[in-house]
Amino acid sequence: MQMKKAMAISMITAAISAAAVTPVFAQTAAGQHAVQINRATFLVNANPVSIRTIIDDGVMLASVRDLTNAIGASLHINRDHTVVVKLEGNTLKLKASSKTITVNGVSSSLKHQAKEVAYSTFIEPAAFIKALGGTYDKDTISTVQLLAGAEHAVWVNSSQLLVSNSAGEGREDYLVHAASGKYELLLTSTGASELVLSPDGKSVTYSDANGAVFTIDLSTKKSMQVSTDSSIKNELQWSEDGSSLFFLQGDKSSVIAKLSLADGKVSKLLEDKVDYKANLEVSADGTKVAFYVFKQPKVTADSSKDVELDDVAIDATGTEPQIFFYNTAAADNKSVQLTKDTADKVFLHLAADGSKVSYVSVSADDASIGQLVTVDNTGKAKTPQFADKDVYQLVQGGSKLYLLTADGSSTNAIYEIDSVTGTSKLVQTVSDSVSELIVSGNSDIAALIDGQLTVLTNGKWKNITN
Repeated sequence: MQMKKAMAISMITAAISAAAVTPVFAQTAAGQHAVQINRATFLVNANPVSIRTIIDDGVMLASVRDLTNAIGASLHINRDHTVVVKLEGNTLKLKASSKTITVNGVSSSLKHQAKEVAYSTFIEPAAFIKALGGTYDKDTISTVQLLAGAEHAVWVNSSQLLVSNSAGEGREDYLVHAASGKYELLLTSTGASELVLSPDGKSVTYSDANGAVFTIDLSTKKSMQVSTDSSIKNELQWSEDGSSLFFLQGDKSSVIAKLSLADGKVSKLLEDKVDYKANLEVSADGTKVAFYVFKQPKVTADSSKDVELDDVAIDATGTEPQIFFYNTAAADNKSVQLTKDTADKVFLHLAADGSKVSYVSVSADDASIGQLVTVDNTGKAKTPQFADKDVYQLVQGGSKLYLLTADGSSTNAIYEIDSVTGTSKLVQTVSDSVSELIVSGNSDIAALIDGQLTVLTNGKWKNITN
């Protein structure tokens, strides 16, 4: 009898307990049945991240906890169930089932209220990310503070660019991630030459105001002095094997010289007493070079007048740049003049085998347009390659040439030129705000647009500096 009584009591207790929790279970079960938790892939600071999502009244909401972890923010839940998220000086507060969000003490309304499902809070990702100072665009999230401006850029590899900006009386050089825009300072300098990337993309070189030459390992960021020679060194160029540097030597860039990185010794390749060389280009085997020569204008003054009157006449006749080619194997130590015309010549590029030179020719005639021209290394075969549209810039990317050209009243165009056949292919039409193309050896394309560095990804331009 006592056993039956005990069993009865147990059954009654169980029934009461079941009756007490049934509404909770039913509500939870109903909630789980009504709201399905899924997973979606977001691109967070250029990295794919799986984040829990739900659909509420046709609107996608994302897990606050998952978003917080993805962007590297901190999360805390107060006793009153307020969710607090902090990221780089921004503090966000919200409650589940609320249409109000507070950021740095200022409250605002959400278009769609936050929702709690399975003990997790879900919110519109765009509202959440923007409240913390980031950007959100079609499942792409960025919370990276971008570098301010870009004056010069060069590809290091397909995922990184070297960006330079003026800073006071000097310059700052940064490594910038091509996908996310994350950056780190590489060098702060005063009086240093432009950083020049090695062929393998692993280091850069520069000379300081005293002529000393340094290299920086891009993986360790360590700098090493490789020469104490104090001569002026302009336009440093790496040899293809990375063992030496070519440069224009002297205050008038009269000599073409070579620096051995193994021992720091300098040797002269061409000393022809011709001043004002510029735009040094070196063949892949290091035996052939091309360059401009600029003649200085003739300045005359009336000797009968006071010098302080600054009454001088300047004759610029014959000062147009001319292109020269030199083979270091030549016995007579003389360079070959490839051009003699009066047009301006810019963006000089020597073919890897040294067989020909490409450049943009710009006539002094205001009605003329910039043309891509190729001339062989004897100067006898000169061929216009692209004369359809006004060419603004020529840049080399691997074995191909790329042109930035006029295209319309408010657009420019990017063309790819096969350096062997000379055939052209339109890459993309762009805004006329594009001022400079930057192309890697793997044909990755970036551009400067209104002072901002942008990268072409899947046919779209993305800013990676402000």
